[in-house]
Amino acid sequence: MKNSIINLIFTFSLFTFFVTLSSSKCSAQNYHNLNTATKKALKYYADGKELLKAQKDAEAIKPFEQAVTEDPIFIDAWLMLGELYNENLQYEKAKNAFETSFNLKPDARSSAYYFVAISYWYLDDYENTIGALKKYLTFTNLPPEWIENAKHSLTNAKFAIDAVKHPVPFNPIHLSDSINTKYQEAFPTLTADENTLVFMRRDPAGKDWNEDFYISHFNKDHWTNARNMGDALNSIYQDGAMSLTNLGNEMYFATDRSGGFGSLDIYYSHRKNGAWTNPENLGTSINSPAWETQPSISADGKTLYFVSSRPGGYGGADIYISTKNAKGFWTTPVNLGPTINTKYDDESPFIHSDGQTLYFSSEGHPGMGAKDIFYCRKDSAGKWSEPFNLGYPINTKNDELSFTVSLDGKKVYYSSEKIRGDFDIYSFEMPESARPIPVTYLKGIITNQSTGDFLNADVQLINLENGNIMNSFSSDASSGEYLISIPSGKNYALNVSKKGFLFHSENFSLADHNPTEPYQLNIQLQPVKTGESVVLKNIFFETNSFELKKESTVELDKLVQLLKENAAMKIEIGGHTDNIGSDESNQKLSENRAKSVNDYLVKAGIVATRLSYKGYGKTKPISTNDTEEGRAQNRRTEFIVTSTQ
Repeated sequence: MKNSIINLIFTFSLFTFFVTLSSSKCSAQNYHNLNTATKKALKYYADGKELLKAQKDAEAIKPFEQAVTEDPIFIDAWLMLGELYNENLQYEKAKNAFETSFNLKPDARSSAYYFVAISYWYLDDYENTIGALKKYLTFTNLPPEWIENAKHSLTNAKFAIDAVKHPVPFNPIHLSDSINTKYQEAFPTLTADENTLVFMRRDPAGKDWNEDFYISHFNKDHWTNARNMGDALNSIYQDGAMSLTNLGNEMYFATDRSGGFGSLDIYYSHRKNGAWTNPENLGTSINSPAWETQPSISADGKTLYFVSSRPGGYGGADIYISTKNAKGFWTTPVNLGPTINTKYDDESPFIHSDGQTLYFSSEGHPGMGAKDIFYCRKDSAGKWSEPFNLGYPINTKNDELSFTVSLDGKKVYYSSEKIRGDFDIYSFEMPESARPIPVTYLKGIITNQSTGDFLNADVQLINLENGNIMNSFSSDASSGEYLISIPSGKNYALNVSKKGFLFHSENFSLADHNPTEPYQLNIQLQPVKTGESVVLKNIFFETNSFELKKESTVELDKLVQLLKENAAMKIEIGGHTDNIGSDESNQKLSENRAKSVNDYLVKAGIVATRLSYKGYGKTKPISTNDTEEGRAQNRRTEFIVTSTQ
């Protein structure tokens, strides 16, 4: 791939027709007064045409200027100057040239109104932009593509008038020099705790002047000097947009390295024992002969959003989604549909950790003319809302893309060239109306209780409101760390398991937890051995009943799994109560609850001779019975390992 990914992604494209159609200036012209112009003006005009044929457009301006100086009513020379001034970003001169031609002959050429709209737009004259486009659309026999683009740009001009009148708060903060350099920085992505930033830099110190991945960590009050992430991730090829999982130990990214299936493919790498593994191509389930880029992985690591130019979409680049099935394979990607994707380019998806708010860039929805940032929300039925524009001046005439949103939804990190003239990384505060659902994160370290060694354990997060498993993931093998984003204000259960160890269960509430602070939960797993006991914190019964609640199923199934993995293990199930009520009723209730668990295990295929159960009533409290919190801890079900042979 010859062009850099930064240059490919950040192609300047305010008006699609300006890029694709303005090249027609040298051909198919309808000349109007070539026969009436003076000989000297015609000579200058011919000189300008020769320079255009030689593709020396900037140099051609001078002879055309000489032509209109010699003959001020030379309409064709004025029209040619208007297009050349536009092309060279001299919009005030372009406007004057077109307006002069209109004064001489208003309907000399229909396309002049098409192109003068560009001049007005860049001069922030949206009213005249609208007028010029409306005038253009009154002509007959117009090219269909030009008509479509004119209508689209007319919609944008109307949007821009209102957006500029009602600006949103916007104060971009330039990240420190430890992140930004004189080179291009783009595609920032964050870990959930906002302590690690990964981005792409086009650096001559990198591989063959290509884009390399860099990483920086937040240390107290500043970002550390970004360092190259090394040869495992960076290559002599173009390594593009990326997405990190919550903990920052898995990365999905786009690259054009050899062995791919298309011009740009999505790869995967994970950190193992402190080092990144060699990237793996996600295969033909994700990648196609077209180009795939800009991946965004969901908080649970099971849904991948990405951009593809494959056939069958709605425009040049569309956003697709794929999910990971139970066997760990990615399903056939599905186009997100016409609510999000348009006839124009739609890209830079970012799915927030709330799982319901999608941010993306589009030049197809009404906006400021180029690629604007939009957001939409997914309802309980999985349907996406109509996109909302983030507003001006967040969105401008430039392309706005390459961004990530913090876990609390208050801060956006993005790459932009509109402030300092080259692509650097900035942050700004997200307008309140565009913020996602408040999300915090659960983090901790899982260790061996006996040795203190870090463990790679399986973790299940359960929503206690319905008993459903919200997320399944694993702690990092080298550090024992885990980190997962979770919606605030809810009640959760956690199950942690590893072969050779007794599983651990917890339940906790975030109803009163500050969402800006992480919920810390370190776990110690006990090796399987006789005499060890486990409190089943996520076994629930109806009040004064021994009927198991549905929410207990996940934990009971974990116990089934433990017993099947340790075929020689025998356990005693114990039921316990607080001191409210008579000794007799407590004894009976505790025994019946223990029996209910016993019966569930037998029904699940555990041989009855491996099990015993007993009710202890109030006789073995583990906390005080003087408070409700203490009594709640005493009302429990637990098991003791009675034999491992």
